[in-house]
Amino acid sequence: MSENTNVQNCQCESNSIDKKENAQTAVKVKVQQIQPDVDIEEAKDCYVVTADMPGLNPTDIDVKLDKEILTVEAHSEIEGLAPRHYFRQFRVMKGLDATKCTADYKLGVLTLKLSKPEEAKPKQIQISCD
Repeated sequence: MSENTNVQNCQCESNSIDKKENAQTAVKVKVQQIQPDVDIEEAKDCYVVTADMPGLNPTDIDVKLDKEILTVEAHSEIEGLAPRHYFRQFRVMKGLDATKCTADYKLGVLTLKLSKPEEAKPKQIQISCD
């Protein structure tokens, strides 16, 4: 994972989740907790976050930006396999606008593009010669 001062990993604790099959009998099913591998890159106008999350349906993935916390979470239940819970949080720079961010999921990789606020984008400075 590449480090960036404007997008940082948040430490989170995860516990196994119990699942009840029916009201009479509680069956404990061990949920596989997964913290997906992530790469973070800085481009001119945005930050690009890619997360390895194979075997999911895009509708299983939930991405939220709340103030300066970006949360990526997904649940997957495939018959014959233990249920999986993907979870990762990041502290991001102030001023990111969720309406200007995009998410794409292809071939098991979630790609988020977090558009930089205008004040954070590089500006060209004109040089004068007298």
